[in-house]
Amino acid sequence: MISAMRTLRCQKVWFGLASPCLFVFLACIPICFVGCNPAEPVPNPETKAVDIANAPPLKLALVESDGLAQDLALRWQSYSDQKLEIINMSREEFATQSVSTVDVLIYPANFIGTLVDRDWIAPVPEQVKKRTGAATLGSTTREAFDEVPTSAWPSRWRGLAMFGGKLMAIPLGAPSLLAISKGIDEQPLLKLHQQIISNQNSAEVCSRQWEDFLEGLETEFRSDRDERRVELESMLVNVSPETKQHLVIRFLWILATTESRYRGLFDMYKIQSRLNQPEFARSARYLQRLALVNPQAVLDSPSNAWDSVVQGSAPFAIGWPRTDNEQRLDAKTSDGKPWSLLPILWNDGSGLVASLGRRTRQSASASEFMVWIAAEEQRMALQPKTARIELIEMDNDRNRVREDYRDYQTMQRLEAGNATSDLTPRFVSSDRFLALLGDALVETLREPQRADENFVACRQAWDGLIDEIGREKLRVSLEAASGYAK
Repeated sequence: MISAMRTLRCQKVWFGLASPCLFVFLACIPICFVGCNPAEPVPNPETKAVDIANAPPLKLALVESDGLAQDLALRWQSYSDQKLEIINMSREEFATQSVSTVDVLIYPANFIGTLVDRDWIAPVPEQVKKRTGAATLGSTTREAFDEVPTSAWPSRWRGLAMFGGKLMAIPLGAPSLLAISKGIDEQPLLKLHQQIISNQNSAEVCSRQWEDFLEGLETEFRSDRDERRVELESMLVNVSPETKQHLVIRFLWILATTESRYRGLFDMYKIQSRLNQPEFARSARYLQRLALVNPQAVLDSPSNAWDSVVQGSAPFAIGWPRTDNEQRLDAKTSDGKPWSLLPILWNDGSGLVASLGRRTRQSASASEFMVWIAAEEQRMALQPKTARIELIEMDNDRNRVREDYRDYQTMQRLEAGNATSDLTPRFVSSDRFLALLGDALVETLREPQRADENFVACRQAWDGLIDEIGREKLRVSLEAASGYAK
């Protein structure tokens, strides 16, 4: 009993002496851990840059826009530490790939149907939508981009970037084909325009106005008609695919003034081509007569054709102005013959757009690139390389010093509501259809009396291509391109 009591007193004494020491020891433990392992480490400011620099290169595919490669690489390098791997490809090369692994694509908007069908592009992410449309000028920092809604874009930009009710691309530009003339009577086509916008157009009205216009043009330039015929024949001996494209878009511009304006290229119920309708062969003969007045202006690029009128070497052309920031040689009335623009617009979808690759593994970097390329500063730098890139604000455009360019942009704004996109070839495999149409147009320019026969044969070739693609697939793509399907 006495021994047990002594033991208990010793334990109490020991715990009484040990408690203060134990308390101090336990209190020191958190302090030691806090000092050694901070809960919120101070970030290294160079960590993010190192990560970007060590990331795999961002793969950028340029389809029919290889002239931009060098400028894009240099400008992106000044903005981001991540390397840029640029792949230049034609439509044919790109379309024959089994799988596309690129992160971002820049391509003509009329290629969008094929890319959607192959599932190679993804809808524009929401964060990219919020940050594109415009950007703060004069800065390349990531913090400089303002959140501007896409409503800042012209309607023609939005129309070419939408497919199946979804925003599938960021538009970089959408130049419209316009007719420019110099020193000729354009009143018949002005009357045709008035009848189009008042919904009074018909096959008879269209034919009468085009005949009046062409007869006046041919009368004025009949003196060297034989020489121009020889020139045209020599130019048609070996026609490049690019030249055929120029023929096709001018043909479709003419067709957009006919009864096919809202009927399109296909019968949407039967999914058959409409090439056997009379306005197709008729429009091809109009194109041939224009070619006899000035072959170069019909077969050349849109920008070269436009320049030929502004500089006084051609009376009429269908195209758009160059955007090289250089003044043109001729003033509007330098030779006593003023040039003027016809208010008939049609857009062939040649404007460039940027899309996110469906299989990208770098979605954050790819999205950042799309925001960057959409900025006004990048547009200003790249616009001199191609008219297929445009600016949002006219005040930022160094081409505005030219009267023809100012009038062209004004016409695009004023006539936007009167333009139709039903003939804009954005559907799946449109390139293959248009290549066949180009062959028919070349043959018609050689022998206009065979126009009807050429288009019957072309229709048969188109219907064979429809069978190969599949009617239901083509139907879905046509409806998506027209905005009818979502």
